[in-house]
Parts: sequence; structure tokens; C-alpha cells
Amino acid sequence: MSYIGPVGRWEIYWIDLEPHVGREQGGDRRPGIVISNDGFNVQFDVVTILPLTKLEGKQRRVYPFEVLLPSNVVGSGFGSIVMPQQVRTISKLRLVERIGVLADEDLRAQIENRLLEHLGIEFEAEEL
Repeated sequence: MSYIGPVGRWEIYWIDLEPHVGREQGGDRRPGIVISNDGFNVQFDVVTILPLTKLEGKQRRVYPFEVLLPSNVVGSGFGSIVMPQQVRTISKLRLVERIGVLADEDLRAQIENRLLEHLGIEFEAEEL
């Protein structure tokens, strides 16, 4: 069953990423953060997300291009890793259930910076 309702930037959802191909993130119940802007989210039936993976129980390090979310942020009781290298646009039909919202401005800024780095987008400081 898909989530029905408005979708906002920085909201966290359980998402269904099956079927997946190759090294794409998969799973029929994986948390993900909506990063597309609210104007886009209102107009289209797709959203851009960053998938998360849990940290606990894995022999995995957090790479410098990823962001670690504390266990209390996602609501799953596990620390999670945001994976900007797995950015993708999905149908809203893949949104299963709303978990909450990422309210921490510092974590939001870290995620935005890692995503821009991944995409090779740099901004030059304006001269005054």
C-alpha cells in the first residue's frame, strides 16, 4: 500500500525500491529522505530521494561522502547512513509510510553539501 498525501522536502519515508538492478539500493522497506523541493513535489508524481542504510550489525564504514544520522532521527532505533551517491527519482507510489521529518539544520546542510560534492557542483563565493 502506498502513502497517500502531500510529500515535503526533508521528510523521511519507508520506501519500496524493488525491483532493483545491480548495485542499486533495494529492499521493499528501506528508509529514504525526500530531497526534491516542495514546488516540484506538489506538481509531479515523482520525488527525488536519498536512500538510507542502517549502521548497526554491518561490517561497513561510513565514507567521507556519506552522512551519519543518529539513532533517534529516523525512528527505527538504528543509526543510519545517508547515501548521496545513490540519489534517485522515484514514483510516489514507492512511498510506503511517512516516518517523520529531518529537522536538524546542521544535518540538512551536511547532506546538501555531500550531494553537491557527489554531483561535482561548486559555488564560487560572491565578491563584495
